[in-house]
Formats: sequence, C-alpha cells, structure tokens
Amino acid sequence: MKYANIYKLFCDRTSANRSKPIFYIRREGIWQPILWEKFEQDVYYFAQALVSTGLKPGTSVCILMSNVPEWPIADVGTIIAGGIGVGLYPTSSPEQCRFIIEHSDAEYVVVDTRTQLEKILQVRNSLPKLRYLLVLDESCSSSEVIPFKTFLKMGEAANEARREVINRACAATAEDTAIMVYTSGTTGLPKGACLSHRYVINSCESLLETIPISPEDTSFSYLPYCHVAERISGLYNRLYAGAPAYFVDDINKLWQYMQEVRPTVFGSLPRFYEKIHARILADVEKSSQEDKELFYKVLDLGRHISHARQAKQKVPEEVQAEYDALARPVIEKVRGYFGGRIRIATSGGAPLPLEIAEFFDALGLPILQAYGLTENVCVAFNRPDNYRFGTVGPAMPGCQIRIAEDSEILVRSEMMFSGYYKEPEKTAEMFRDGWLLTGDLGELTEDGFLKITGRKKELIVTSTGKNVAPALLENLLKEHHLISQAMAYGDGKSYITALITLNQAETEEYARSRGIEYGSFAELTKHPQIVSLVEQIVNAVNARVSSTEAIKKFVILDHDLSLEADEITPTLKIKRNVVAKNYGHLLEALYS
Repeated sequence: MKYANIYKLFCDRTSANRSKPIFYIRREGIWQPILWEKFEQDVYYFAQALVSTGLKPGTSVCILMSNVPEWPIADVGTIIAGGIGVGLYPTSSPEQCRFIIEHSDAEYVVVDTRTQLEKILQVRNSLPKLRYLLVLDESCSSSEVIPFKTFLKMGEAANEARREVINRACAATAEDTAIMVYTSGTTGLPKGACLSHRYVINSCESLLETIPISPEDTSFSYLPYCHVAERISGLYNRLYAGAPAYFVDDINKLWQYMQEVRPTVFGSLPRFYEKIHARILADVEKSSQEDKELFYKVLDLGRHISHARQAKQKVPEEVQAEYDALARPVIEKVRGYFGGRIRIATSGGAPLPLEIAEFFDALGLPILQAYGLTENVCVAFNRPDNYRFGTVGPAMPGCQIRIAEDSEILVRSEMMFSGYYKEPEKTAEMFRDGWLLTGDLGELTEDGFLKITGRKKELIVTSTGKNVAPALLENLLKEHHLISQAMAYGDGKSYITALITLNQAETEEYARSRGIEYGSFAELTKHPQIVSLVEQIVNAVNARVSSTEAIKKFVILDHDLSLEADEITPTLKIKRNVVAKNYGHLLEALYS
C-alpha cells in the first residue's frame, strides 16, 4: 500500500498533474477540460464548507447524482473532511433513497436535478437527521435547498476551516471508513458495506497491476459511481493513474461520443457489447457481397485461432497466415465502432455471452471479464495476455481464492471490506476462519482460472431432494446474445422450468435477416420460428447439464424485465421474489 490514506493519494496525484485535464464535460457541443488544479480547489472548498457547517468525523454524506464532475468533488471532499461518502442510484425511488439516507445517518444529501430533488423532498419529513440538502440545478434553490455553487462559495469563504480539513485528512488511518456502498438488495433490504482507505488504495494498486492504465489513456465515465465497480475501477483507479475521464451526459449519444473521444480503454456491461455486435452484423448484411464474404471468412478463421488459443493448442501456421493476410481491414472496421484507438475492453456485472466473447476475440478485440463483489471488488480478472472464455480469470494481485467443499467461492485479500454498517451479526456471517464467504459457487481450473457456476443462497431444491443452482442455467442461457434475462424456477417441484426474455434489437434484427414477418415485438416473441430458436437454445443448455438440472419447459415473456417494475436491481440482477410474484402464474402453468 503506497499511500497511507486517500488524502495522501489525492495530494500526490494533484501535484504531479496540476495543469493537466482530469475530466472532460460536454457543453454546447464541445468537450471542455477540467484541470486537476480546479478539481483540487473545489474539493477543498467542499470539504471546508462541510467542516464549517458542522460535519463531525464519521458523518455520512449521500450523493444522488448522475456522472458529473460534482460527484467526485463531493465524494473526495467528504472523505478529506473526515466524512463518509455514500452513493445513491439515480434510478432509486423516494423510499429507497429514504432508507439509505436514514440507515447511513447522513446529515447531508447532494442531488443534481429537480427530479432527484423532488424524491428527497417527498421523504424529507421522515429524515430528522438530514441538515443540509444541496442541488446542482440552481433554479431549484429555496429556503431549505442550497445550490451546490453557493455551498462551494461558503467553503471558499471559510478559510479558517482549511487547517481543520488538512488535520482530519492527514490523521485518517488505513482502517478508517472512507466510503459506504449499499448492496443492491436482490432478496431484502440493502446493506451498507464499509470500505476503508486501505480497501480503496489496495484495490486500485491491484487493478493497475492487472490492467495498467496511464495519463495517456482516455475513457468514459457513465456507469453509476454509486456501484462499487465504477467507484473503485472508475473514479479512484483513474485518480490513482492520472487518467482523464469523459463524462457522458446522454447515454443515447454514446455511439457519437465514441467517434469523437476515441477511447483507448472501455469498460461496460455485457448488454453494450451485445448491441455493438448486433449493429456490426446489421451493417455487414448491408455491405457488398465481396465485403460480406471477407468478413465471415475472417470471422471463421479468427474463431479457429481463438478456440486453439483457449485450448492452449498450437495455431496451424496456414490458418494464422491466411488470417494475417485478410484480417486487417475487417479488424480496423470493428475497432472503428469503438473509435479506432481501443486497446483494452472489459466487461463485468454479468456473464458475457460466449458468442459475443468469441466474436470480438476473433476480430482482434478480446473483451476481458472480471469478478468481484461489494465486499471485495478485486477478486479475479482475465489479463490482456492471459484470458479464457467462460471464466472470470485468475486471482488478482493481493487476493487468494479457495473453493469450499460445497463449491462456495472463498476469498482472502488485502482489500476486504470492514463490515456492514450497524449490522455486526450479518458481518460475522460473512466470514469463516478469516475467509470471506462470497455466496457464489464456482470452480478453479488446473491453471487457476475461476469459473462461476451458481449462487449458493439461491439453490433450488426439487421435490426429489436435488439441489440445482439457478444461476448456472441462467448464465448458460444468457450466453446466447438473443437472451436478455432468464430465471430458473422449480423449488419443491419435480422438474425445472424457466422464464425467458429476449433482447429486442437483436431479436428484431434476427427476424429481419430471415424474412420473418411480424407486427409488434410482443407478437414476434410468440412467432413459431422464434419459439423454435429459444427451444434450440434451451436444448443446447440442457446438453451441458445433468438431467436433474435440465429445463423441461419454459415461457417467453412478451417484454423484458424492468427496473421500473422493481423486477431487476440497478445492476440488472433479477429480484427473484418480485419476478416470481409477477409471473408465478405463468410458471405454475408449466406444471399443470
């Protein structure tokens, strides 16, 4: 651990990069830089405003904003003032916001828009500890709401607070809690995981040793900062590396921004890569016959090479030679969808469909999958020079992985969380002999690659007494790019069934390319050819599992699961109890 605390890291990085851009924001159609020195100034002003308004060490500050520069200003400012930064998902409901604000004992809440402000105002009367409500949108100011800029000016005027801020910042120990990340809560109320300065700094050092980035790299910031992955691998990892980030103000313009910014490093969820995959194939179908034949020839050769490498076999010389002779224009075209400069692409949060992984690897852009959890974000990661599909890679530096007798993944590392806030019993339940119980099931290959096979707490016990890990089946189904969500079902039943949803864009493109006529997407999900395709996908999965685990029947929804209906978490994990309640009648009908 190079730095004693986050403040020491902040000072060192700011001193080294003062006149360089740390962020870029888009205003009036132009990317405008924000320099490190401006970031440093505003962080101090925010911290001084907190101290001058009575923030005590260990007090929480909740942040309810999309990805904007004020997010890290508030987070880092809170930490150096001795407080604890707590992120809220922008998609949270008023009640979800109320729970976390209340549970974290937050006295300050920072929001960006009128919409987010109204959420807090709806529950304001049930938050007696909340003393200050800050808003980015200055048109929203009122007697009980302070504009963010006004709060910074309060900090600028409070020069006498600077010494106290620095004293608190320097005194922070490695074990002090710096941030709190609330779990998604797929089965119950979210828990506040306390992450220390040690956790943050060691995690960044592990990441940078695994996937090195530098001030010369460029990347986007658009995944929510309140999620542990973007908070650590995005915000603090970039801070440590001195690498600038471009804030995406409109996710629908990411395609446009990709061409403008031309990122060198890109991290996303599997869904984004599925969309690019669908767009590439759609464009190929519109190209000339000659270009189409070249594309599929290169793709076929690339898959052959990829399969050989995955199996640690020698690639036939004639195959490699033909690929090298033909592939360059195709690879450049594919890389062009990412702006043309991409050197590292990563994926996390959910399994990347095997077809998507093989597709991009065959065309010169391996997508590196990783695995971690809120309690220990850096567990396993595929490396640029050492990766294996169907796995999440070998253990990351500073982390040990062990598989228990019941196949649960156990972790021991230098970057472990400190416990759940106000919940010592639940914290104790997470450990056994110094090892973190992840709740996930997995296996290690002979050469140390980790495979995720299921979720221990979500085991289905059939009426015959057999245990079935639903996540295994669901992940296998989602390896096909047309499958959006899948939920295995059958607790107490004699066989397993599944509820399946389809990716609309990919399914419609599949239909168009095969001349399938349909009206609405809902009608398409019931079309015999689509149902037959899903049946083939299910049969292929069944061929890879035991007869006990095999899916005997399934139902296809005519729409996807949604965040608005509370059917999935902000990280796209299925809330099984909600989905079972909403569609249980469809699943139960499969047993009649």
